[in-house]
Amino acid sequence: MLLEQSREADQLREQLRQTEEQLRRRQLDLQEAGSIAEASMRVNQVFEAAQKAADQYLDSVRTLSGRQALVCEESRRKSEQLLAETQAKCQALEAETQEKCSRMLREAEEKANRTWEEMRGKLQQFVDQQAFLQELLHMVSGESK
Repeated sequence: MLLEQSREADQLREQLRQTEEQLRRRQLDLQEAGSIAEASMRVNQVFEAAQKAADQYLDSVRTLSGRQALVCEESRRKSEQLLAETQAKCQALEAETQEKCSRMLREAEEKANRTWEEMRGKLQQFVDQQAFLQELLHMVSGESK
């Protein structure tokens, strides 16, 4: 009977050991499940933070793109204005130059005409003097004959 009690005690000890082992495993499983849940929550937080950062980045890109469009439009407007001003100045300078050239041409023609008239008058005087001298020579030659 002692032997039987001893076997029974051994069986009960083995059962207790197995039950304790199962309890330990379940505690580990529960701890692991808690760790997985915590890890899952942390991963979710990381994904939420990443999504928030991505949204902020996209907002910044949209804002900068809008600003860039405004800067480009302003630059285009300024360049068109500068081009118009430059064209107007060029037209004014061209008109002024054309006027100066026309005036200089008129003045040159007037001076040439005056000079021509002076030369014509002097030539006429010279011819008249030559005719007078030839007449005189004819007279003197006729008298000497």
